[in-house]
Amino acid sequence: MKFDNTDKRDILIMVTFSNIDKIKEIQKKYYDIADKIEPHIAVAFPFDSEISDEELYDKLCELLEKYKPFKIVCHGVSTPVGESNYRFLNIVENKDIIKNMSDDIYKNIIPEHLEYRNKYNYDPHISLANKPLDKEIELDDTFEIIVDSLYVERIGENDESIKLYDVKLK
Repeated sequence: MKFDNTDKRDILIMVTFSNIDKIKEIQKKYYDIADKIEPHIAVAFPFDSEISDEELYDKLCELLEKYKPFKIVCHGVSTPVGESNYRFLNIVENKDIIKNMSDDIYKNIIPEHLEYRNKYNYDPHISLANKPLDKEIELDDTFEIIVDSLYVERIGENDESIKLYDVKLK
């Protein structure tokens, strides 16, 4: 399914694992935006909003005051429910913190998009593939990082990521 996300913003956790090349290698082959954005976890899906970039930044800073940097661990590959070309790298430690952040952002900053997010049964992950596979993905590595900021981008007309700013966790 192709979405037109031109000029929409989204909120992400950029992942910089020491062994990130293994993820990038898989994405290069099977993920159609691998050349547009680095591996990431979507905290808020692409959205339109009347809120200005500056106001979004201020609201995120205020909302995120209650969050401290936290460790995430990723391991194992899964397929979403139903027939799908998608493959996800699972978050196995502190996924609940990401879900809570997402809930807070949708409920307090972009409530008009909460129904859309809930329609997709939000489950934080890193997308590895969204194209047909020639063989099932095998990835037995464990990936760990400390999350200390959220990345806010605007999506360009060719799906490229245009960084607006990072919002630090205190």
